[in-house]
Amino acid sequence: MASDSSRHVADLRSELYFLIARFLGDGPCQEAAKVLVREVEEKELLPKRIDWTGKEHPRTYENLVKCYRHIAPDHLLRVCQRIGPLLEEQIPSSVPGVNTLLGAGRQSLLRTNKSCKHVVWKGSALAALHCGRPPEPPINYGSPPNIVCTLAARRLNGFYRLEQLVPTAVYQHMKMHKRILGHLSSVYCVTFDRTGRRIFTVSVKCTHSFERMYL
Repeated sequence: MASDSSRHVADLRSELYFLIARFLGDGPCQEAAKVLVREVEEKELLPKRIDWTGKEHPRTYENLVKCYRHIAPDHLLRVCQRIGPLLEEQIPSSVPGVNTLLGAGRQSLLRTNKSCKHVVWKGSALAALHCGRPPEPPINYGSPPNIVCTLAARRLNGFYRLEQLVPTAVYQHMKMHKRILGHLSSVYCVTFDRTGRRIFTVSVKCTHSFERMYL
């Protein structure tokens, strides 16, 4: 079974060399196409011919072009164009309609149902350091860490990522209730009193108190 799989991969690789050469030969990279054709012929990397006794014989690029006349120069490009929509039907991407060969995560053409599942981090994972910095969240990271876990990690190692401290998802639930002119400079601190009826704002020059503007 393993030998059959490796044989299949080798055949696909040989066909891919041929399709790349066809694609380059019809574009602006003529010199690159010539170099590629010469090298794959010297190393016998193109699909081989099998005679009636089962023996393999190397073939030239020109011979393959004549044999596979139905393969257009843009065949590889059209295959790439078909992969995205077909995969979209089975495993939808994170941005529908955007197909790219260079995507990652849910935009990758190699995505599977398993790879698209969200990764859940424990609070202790935020306290870890990699090269002196907090770890980068994985591509398939699910819900952002809550503020409690982030602040706890900050107390343990002294570092945090701003996007983890205040996730962008927080701003989606914010809306303006009222605009009040009270400071002429930037406000750096806002807090509520114990009753919850007033808020206190602090800037560089002064302190103001206002009635609470939302329930």
